Amino acid sequence: MVQINNEKIIIDGKETFLFGGELHYFRVPRENWKQRIREVKEAGANLISTYVPWIFHEIEEGFIDLSGKTRAERDLPAFLKLVAEEGMHCLVRPGPYVMAEIVDHGVPTWFIDNYPEAVAVTNEGSIHPTRVVSYMHPVFLEKVDIWYKAVCEIIVPFQVTNGGPVIMFQLDNEVGMFHWVTNQPDFNTETLKHFQNYLHKKYTKENFETVFNVPFESIEELSLLKIKKPEPSYAHALRNEFGLFLRLHYRSFLEYLKGCAESNGINVPFVVNIHGFHTTDLLKRGTMYPIGISQLLEAAKIENVLVAGDYYIGNIEYDSYIDIVLANAFTRAIQWKEQPLFSAEFQGGSIHDVPKLQPTTFDLTTRLCVADGMNAVNYYMFASGENYENIGLFGKRHDWQAPLGLNGEKRPHYGLIRHLGGMFSVFDSQLLDTKPVSDFHIGFYPDYYMTEFYDEYTKAMVEKIQHDREAFLYNGLVKSLRLKNYIFEAKNVMEGDRIDPEQVSTLWMFSTKWMDEDIQRKLVRFMEDGGTLVLFPTIPTKTLKNTPCTILRDYIGVEVTGELQAGFATIGNIENVSVKRMETYGTHSGVFGWSEEEIPKPIAFEKDLGNGRLIMLGAAIKVEYNYQNGVAAELAQRTHAMNRFGLDEEMDITVRSGPSGEFFFITNFDEYKKRTSITYFGVPLFGGKKLEIAARSGLMLPLNVDLADDIHILYGTGEIFDLGQEGDKLTATVKIMQKEEEFLFSSSVWIAEENDQVKVETGEYDSFKVFIRSPEESAEITFRKRLEGGNA
Repeated sequence: MVQINNEKIIIDGKETFLFGGELHYFRVPRENWKQRIREVKEAGANLISTYVPWIFHEIEEGFIDLSGKTRAERDLPAFLKLVAEEGMHCLVRPGPYVMAEIVDHGVPTWFIDNYPEAVAVTNEGSIHPTRVVSYMHPVFLEKVDIWYKAVCEIIVPFQVTNGGPVIMFQLDNEVGMFHWVTNQPDFNTETLKHFQNYLHKKYTKENFETVFNVPFESIEELSLLKIKKPEPSYAHALRNEFGLFLRLHYRSFLEYLKGCAESNGINVPFVVNIHGFHTTDLLKRGTMYPIGISQLLEAAKIENVLVAGDYYIGNIEYDSYIDIVLANAFTRAIQWKEQPLFSAEFQGGSIHDVPKLQPTTFDLTTRLCVADGMNAVNYYMFASGENYENIGLFGKRHDWQAPLGLNGEKRPHYGLIRHLGGMFSVFDSQLLDTKPVSDFHIGFYPDYYMTEFYDEYTKAMVEKIQHDREAFLYNGLVKSLRLKNYIFEAKNVMEGDRIDPEQVSTLWMFSTKWMDEDIQRKLVRFMEDGGTLVLFPTIPTKTLKNTPCTILRDYIGVEVTGELQAGFATIGNIENVSVKRMETYGTHSGVFGWSEEEIPKPIAFEKDLGNGRLIMLGAAIKVEYNYQNGVAAELAQRTHAMNRFGLDEEMDITVRSGPSGEFFFITNFDEYKKRTSITYFGVPLFGGKKLEIAARSGLMLPLNVDLADDIHILYGTGEIFDLGQEGDKLTATVKIMQKEEEFLFSSSVWIAEENDQVKVETGEYDSFKVFIRSPEESAEITFRKRLEGGNA
């Protein structure tokens, strides 16, 4: 069976770090299935993931082939049997939507053509530009029932509960994505009837008329007709309310699928996939990934469902890695607390060959996510393939710049992934027993990302929120915090009825002029209860329905006297800071920031409120110069946060800590090698040794971690990626990354052997140092059992 507990996946009683790859049986010749599975396994993987495309298996309505009658590559049981034979776990993803670069995204074309009444429509009444179905349309659900019955009948015998490899079952894929990318939600009458019922349940006559400024009797007209082209008097309220409804609508759809799967015998955990990374020229960014989180916010509350992210950063860079950091933080903030951070689609390539993804990207992104607490990774894709029978959205080829080419050839990033897979396997249970250590929390406000659609009246507000969160959160103070090696996690401020200062002592809250009443009240209570709030870059004065709300401003008790556009400011000890705009305040108490004008005006202040404290920065900073990062450090010091790390050169560093020891992750995103010693709260680590981190690479270094039974690593400067034992001989293989690798071990049973590359220096209390100098890419440390005298 599969259990989810304490951010771990436990399979048949064994805590498991999931490390997998997407392999599409329907794109690989059947005779090559076993070879491909083995090649994925050789990379250190323990998981095979695959879509099961409805369009490929039900070619014409009423005839479903899942056993290979019409084509060998349709034999799903044969593929699952091979996965089992190779001792691999399996994540199955049977849709109904799979995307997967398939025509009509995996829903049979015959369905869309034959049942147009079940297809989503635009506000103009035309078929949705993506041909996406109307999720809860009864005709669609009727056909899905038939598909799920057939596919679950195949999967059930292969579940881990029946001794098989299937450990998870994904429900649909990227729900709501098509509506976001086209700015066109579903206006199918069936969906709008659900919206009408939602409004009836939520609103009393008085509340409805207050919010929407129309008679309660017009609720049917508003929900079925006016929603398509609202009037300016209620456009903001209606857009906001429709977005809140759609979250519940998507949840209802996924709950329906879950119920259907369970009724057909599925009893393993379910997965819901979150979309959102987007292309910007030749780069990719994750600044819109939280839109997907927002859309699936309610779905994340479904019992026994793991939310998992789609992570596609392109060629990760110094200036974009914050997107992955925030994706990790925001995803963890909305998932249920027991589940691990999981990416079910972790970039293993790209559908296009432009840009060419560099091998270092896969290494860096994986290290970054594991450092941030990810305990389950599935590379999409892992193997190239071919689109049979014209199912490919982009033609015949499905190369994806995958680690394995069409004929199984191993591409450069295969080796880097294999090294990581080996290392995670060596330290599997020890790594799972650790969690990221953080300095404070940043506020995640999902409603700030409920911007997937807008109309002519709400466009300006939506674009303003989008601009500000990207400029002043992603490319602003929060980016600076990470660059300065302050490590944060996120708090979903919409969760619960209060933010507990005992759990969240300091909260950094990005704000716009819009913030709903309940969130403003929570922030007030947070300070009343003793929390420290860092608010930036504005004090909110309206709700997200665009109505006045000054609860937070009134509590703060400081007048907002005006707004200045781009200019320069002095913030703390940093003068001449470039800012995009400034909110000015009518106070002289606690001021630590001023506009640089002939008559300076206060733009930042701190104030004791209730039992807590407010640190208010009214300067909107988009980090375009390195010196601006000092502003985040200035504010962090005002919260009394201590920077735990000391480095000689600028690099990303985090630590995962737990009862089994600690792992330090040091990552160099730059194009040149760096050398640094490391201190932790002022204490030198790794024997005070200066470490060399090559260009665009990283290190995962153990501290006080067990390597094997009765052999303990007090510290190590290198990465052990293989461990084998034969009788009285234990062999650890180390990737050589320093001119001299150094390990300090302790063991009462084992002692390392010397050779031309390995020197051993014994110490006190069964400790011994191992020094490795090798011209090769790797070297072995051989341990032998100690004799009674203490030596080998």
